[in-house]
Amino acid sequence: MAIPLLKRCRQIWPDHELGLVCRKGFGDFFIKTKLVDHIFEIKKGDADSYVQALQVIAKHQVNYLLSPHESMRTIFFCRKIKAQHKIGFKKPFSFLAFSQTVKKPMMLPDPMRQMSLLQPVDGKLPELLLSYQNSVKPYELDSKGKLPSPPEWSSMSVREKIMQCTDVYAGLQSRYNLNALSEGRGVLMFPGSVWATKRWTKEGFVATGKSLQEQGFQIYVMGGPGEEALAQEVTDLIPGSICIAGKTSILESTQIIARARLLIGNDSAASHMAASCETPLIAVFGPTVLRFGFRPWSADSYIAQKENLPCRPCGKHGHKVCPIKTHVCMTHLPAEQVVDKAETILRS
Repeated sequence: MAIPLLKRCRQIWPDHELGLVCRKGFGDFFIKTKLVDHIFEIKKGDADSYVQALQVIAKHQVNYLLSPHESMRTIFFCRKIKAQHKIGFKKPFSFLAFSQTVKKPMMLPDPMRQMSLLQPVDGKLPELLLSYQNSVKPYELDSKGKLPSPPEWSSMSVREKIMQCTDVYAGLQSRYNLNALSEGRGVLMFPGSVWATKRWTKEGFVATGKSLQEQGFQIYVMGGPGEEALAQEVTDLIPGSICIAGKTSILESTQIIARARLLIGNDSAASHMAASCETPLIAVFGPTVLRFGFRPWSADSYIAQKENLPCRPCGKHGHKVCPIKTHVCMTHLPAEQVVDKAETILRS
């Protein structure tokens, strides 16, 4: 979700080098797509990795530090970085680390919230954000469940850079049968999520996959580390499907996503990767809702959800177990709704 912020930084400071502090394993994607010039990777829960990152950052002259993250750990981390200007969101303890603060515009989608950090240095941005806020309903779905397109100035797309990584894709082709992608028949399914209640039912993914496979599309079941077992279960129940879960880096995953006709997944990282690739997507929302701001940020984003449930939302991130023990937001979402959206997209 920080991609639009990084792209805007490139526009404002074309002669500067950009650095990014991110989780271990994410850096290769940001370097290869040329979003940033330097990566400082940290491992959550590993204090030594934070110390090592600070030591490397200290070797650079930092003009501007921007912090979209708001935790106390991040505030203390930023406090230890020497920079001419430090900008963060306005919080009770922000004064400990930042020289300037910005009120987080919660009425806007998260990519724009993060971009708003640039308002003190970007004279055009406040007007752009205000105009968008006054003229667009970013969470209003059309009759097919499609979301409004983001404006070009806040695009998340890095498709062009991803497609240039031909050596990465060649390596994937040597390991997996990806012929259907080049033939325009590849459909990806990501059944996993870090939060258990954000996962649509296995039966829903299987029924959708079977329907599309019967129509001549090749189903690839994907997912991150820890999601291999679920992905394999779904694959085993969709005759002819192929499982690639837990076997690709983020950069490798985007190589496959960028060449697919459609991605179907939960409200999770997969939908945001699809948005960065400009790949049409269907995101299944259950315990979370669009107004939280974390909608897929692309022109071809469709939402499947069970409407008019009084228990939604039940939390900002979902839960390990449904708080009312019914999980109706997912168990009562029929595969027919997702298949119908998929057929609309695949016919276009």
